[in-house]
Amino acid sequence: MKQKNTKIQTQKNLRNRPTNKSRGSFTPQLPRLPDSELWLCGKHPILTILQKKRRKIFEILATQNSISELEKFLQKHSLSHLASLIKLVDNEKIEALFGKNQVHQGFAVRCSRLPTKTQGDLLAELQKIADSEKQLPTLILLDQISDPHNIGAIIRSAVSFGVTRIIFCEHNSPKENATIVKSSAGTIELADLFVVTNFSNLFEKLKKIGYWCVGLAGEGTVAVTKIKEYKNIALVVGSEGDGIRDLVKKNCDLLTRIEIDTEVESLNASVAAAIALYELAR
Repeated sequence: MKQKNTKIQTQKNLRNRPTNKSRGSFTPQLPRLPDSELWLCGKHPILTILQKKRRKIFEILATQNSISELEKFLQKHSLSHLASLIKLVDNEKIEALFGKNQVHQGFAVRCSRLPTKTQGDLLAELQKIADSEKQLPTLILLDQISDPHNIGAIIRSAVSFGVTRIIFCEHNSPKENATIVKSSAGTIELADLFVVTNFSNLFEKLKKIGYWCVGLAGEGTVAVTKIKEYKNIALVVGSEGDGIRDLVKKNCDLLTRIEIDTEVESLNASVAAAIALYELAR
């Protein structure tokens, strides 16, 4: 078989492609995408997305400053088949998709959303692990956290400390979007996402498997440094303003607190989650 040149041929003439409309330059529109698709941006998120292959890729946008790095990345990771999806654009084209305040670093992609799993999927996975007498994984549950920056940061911290099962409440939680993915620095590609309708119902079933449901709350009676003494933790983090909802809090086995200066009212949700996850990983 004839050996192919390792240079990505699709991009051979892109750098010299004219940019005015009359010469057929690519102009990203803002069409209403199907609910199953979204635009994402940022160097680390996009390269991770391409490498992990969990999404269907429809278009890849790159600027003059980023295209060489993208080409080399595709070659290195045997992804040259994606080269035909690359389109050379300028910064303004990507800013038209995300706004000028979103740091895109010359990378964008239109792709499918990550798959989400249900409460049934989660419980089946955990029961299988329990039946095999292996160590149950730590879980993190986000109780109606709505700030996409906080969600992304929590996912990044969770994955960094080996917690890859992220559980969302179906109500009052934003869908996956560019801010969440960018704030996670691409680590969302390493996580399994679960969406459930009723945390209290889930707690009841988790406890039967052997979990301790631990709420992160300022009024907690157990210091966060002590929670690693409990096995099989399902850590609950509440929303930025109101914290964990009262009913959810009531159904937790215990509430844990992080000691901070009395002059400070509270910690950001993502910071608090990171501290608790670090303590669990120690």
